[in-house]
Amino acid sequence: MSRRGLRISLALIAVLFAIACAKRDAGFASWYGPTFHGRTTASGERYNMLSLTAAHRTLPFNTYVRVTNLGNGRSLVVRINDRGPFVRGRIIDLSYAAAKVLDIPAPGTMRVRLEVLEPSRGAAIHGRQEDLVRRKGVIVWTQREFEEIRKAAGGV
Repeated sequence: MSRRGLRISLALIAVLFAIACAKRDAGFASWYGPTFHGRTTASGERYNMLSLTAAHRTLPFNTYVRVTNLGNGRSLVVRINDRGPFVRGRIIDLSYAAAKVLDIPAPGTMRVRLEVLEPSRGAAIHGRQEDLVRRKGVIVWTQREFEEIRKAAGGV
C-alpha cells in the first residue's frame, strides 16, 4: 500500500471511530451567540448565530448531528463547523438559533444526547430545518411550532 493510501485509510478509520463514539454521546450542551457572531470559526467560515451549527471537540467539520434535549424531547440536526466547547463537562456548543429551537435556557446548559447522521440524510434534514428556521426567525418556539421542525426531519 502506498504512503498516500495508508494516510487515507488511517483518516477514514479515525472518522469512523469518531462517528461510532459520538452515536452514544450524552452530556451537557451550551450555546454561544452575539459575542462570536461574524468571527471566524475553526473551520474557516464565519460564525452565524442564526444558523443551525455547533462546535464539537473531535467530530470532523461538516458532520451532521441530531441533538436531542433530554429535558423536553426536542431534537434538531446541526452541522459541526467549529471546535469546542472548552468547558469541562460540556460535549457540544450550539449556535444561538439551535439553542432557541431546542429551548435551552438563556443563562445555562441542558442535558442532551448526540447522534451522528449519515452525511446525505443529515444534509437533507438540516437543509429543511434551516429553511424553516430562516423563514420563522429566531423566536421562542412553542410546542406547536416545534412540530414543524419535527415534520421537516421526516417525523423523527
